[in-house]
Amino acid sequence: MIETILKQAWAHWGFILLFGMPLALLISTEIMHLLKNRGSIFYSIAANIRNILLPVAFIYLLTHYVLELDNSSTLVKISATAMWILLLHSSLSFINTLVFSDALPLDVRNRIPKLLVDFLRIFLVLLGGAFIMSNIWGADLGSLLAALGVGSVVLGLALQDVLGGLFAGLALLSSRPFLINDWIKVGDTEGRVISIDWRAVCLETRENDVVTIPNSVLAKEQFENYLRPNIYHMERIGFDISFDDSPTKVKKALVDAAYATDEILDNPPPVAALISYDEFSVHYEVRYFIQNYDRQPAIRDDFCSRIWYVNRREGITFPTRAHEIYRFDGRELSEAPPTNKQIASYIQELGVLDLNNEDMHELAIHSHIETYGMGECMAWKGEVSKNFFIILQGEAIEKIVDSEGIMRIGNTLKRGDFFGVAGMIRKEAHHANIVAQGDVEVVSIERNTMRNILQLNPHVAQCLESIAESRANIGSSEQ
Repeated sequence: MIETILKQAWAHWGFILLFGMPLALLISTEIMHLLKNRGSIFYSIAANIRNILLPVAFIYLLTHYVLELDNSSTLVKISATAMWILLLHSSLSFINTLVFSDALPLDVRNRIPKLLVDFLRIFLVLLGGAFIMSNIWGADLGSLLAALGVGSVVLGLALQDVLGGLFAGLALLSSRPFLINDWIKVGDTEGRVISIDWRAVCLETRENDVVTIPNSVLAKEQFENYLRPNIYHMERIGFDISFDDSPTKVKKALVDAAYATDEILDNPPPVAALISYDEFSVHYEVRYFIQNYDRQPAIRDDFCSRIWYVNRREGITFPTRAHEIYRFDGRELSEAPPTNKQIASYIQELGVLDLNNEDMHELAIHSHIETYGMGECMAWKGEVSKNFFIILQGEAIEKIVDSEGIMRIGNTLKRGDFFGVAGMIRKEAHHANIVAQGDVEVVSIERNTMRNILQLNPHVAQCLESIAESRANIGSSEQ
């Protein structure tokens, strides 16, 4: 009797379901609890498979293979349809969770276009629907497609704009002219790409606004990508300079300001070029490269601010309008540069140099006032200072890079402090970068003149070296 039963086809499926179904439920339950305890994002998918998909699959296998109901049976068709729909839903949920959650690293997720995922989901849905209609319900897909032919033409004409965006999105996806987080410019709109879907591309502007550009517009417009084919981006900034300043001097000052600006690359090197002789000025252009386009406005602001300070120190003038009408009310129209007598008075007030009036006058003749802006380096580590500097206004700090490449902050220099004495007396290089912490005014004294004065006043030289050595010891002890 048992042998006869075992020879029946339904018996094999009966034993499979009898022992396999509890085992599948047991394994899926353990997996579900494990994912729940770990707080996994895949827990809900495992729960749907265990609580819904497995019971529906059991009903389908029971009715079709154990009870041996015919494929034309409504119960078999319904159970098979429910099983395949649930299987398709679980697959789509898995893809959606995998791509749009923390299961993959952020850089990997950013490289997967959302449009590609959308098309994959649509393809799976259509493929699953065609399989269910054809193999389970016996629908003739050829006849169905023929019947939909005329309707699809009418629908296509009605949705031509939508379909145009769809196919434009496909073209963008295949050519990949930009990716998520790329900076692009379309027409007058510039922004960072935050999403790409089947209809449009969304850009986040520097004003933190979101601009939506249809794919059909992108396919027709010319757009720029600031991060492709490489992340180096060249900036062009023009300046109008007076005819009185030589081109060699101006171009050197512009390039030096670019080299001294943080986040402007040294390679490729910045370049300054004379572009044209205009009616009242000479037009120059500076070209430099940056790597972080997110910081483009801040880098540009930093560079343009440095140009003002550099031009002022170098005596380079910006042109004014050719015809200017002033109303003179008895006061000076502009602040005149300090005289030698005023510079000598500044130095005496600071009490740094104990000199007689004759030596102080000689020193003032070969001195001038310089102004530095926030973040500018007034003295570079490893370079021998050409001048001796005394701070009149503002503060500066010493930035020291140790042997391990770590930046450390040294002494803070304030009004009355000086630097450059080692280069003046012993021709030694600076041990640190001295960087302005805001607007800083200094008295810059020519090195040779200062050296001659100190040879006549050795007690002043000893005093300066003693102060400099004491400051160096304090800076090293604080580290």
